Amino acid sequence: MNILHIDSCVLGDQSRSRRHTAATVANLAATTPGARVIYRDLAAAPLSHVSGPLLQAMSRQWNAAIPMHPDLRAEILLSAALLQEFIEADVVVVGAPMHNYFAPSSLKVWLDRLLHLHDPRENVCMAEVRVILVTSGADDRAGAPLVQHYEELLQAAFATIGVRQLQIARSSDFAAQAERS
Repeated sequence: MNILHIDSCVLGDQSRSRRHTAATVANLAATTPGARVIYRDLAAAPLSHVSGPLLQAMSRQWNAAIPMHPDLRAEILLSAALLQEFIEADVVVVGAPMHNYFAPSSLKVWLDRLLHLHDPRENVCMAEVRVILVTSGADDRAGAPLVQHYEELLQAAFATIGVRQLQIARSSDFAAQAERS
């Protein structure tokens, strides 16, 4: 099993979503012999925002008469690697804390790269990729209006690239589970 572990919260060790993604990944790895984990910390190693030239290159609209500088070539290769990590994962565990009503910008940039690169005409099946979103916020109970809106936006983004198996785990769910234990 290939597990892709994505963290995006800037709070480091103080982050609830990081603690919960780590616990989720540890549990998956412990119950799956031979599991391989790829870890990407989007807060510690942030991706650059998608620029006009990068968007042109990713959407295959690059004008060949324009020279491609090495930095742009590196961004294109990195974007392709991010998509490949996602495609090869059986399970993707994403720490998606709510910051100012939406995902941290580092997570948004990662999603932008996947959304721009994914081409549904290429028949890459994302329906088998299982995504576990770990969300946290001031009030992350199921049904809270802001949380519901946030989760619907994330669900729409992942559905756009073909993900059909999306499980949401909220920090409040982890807290309730700990109280029962």
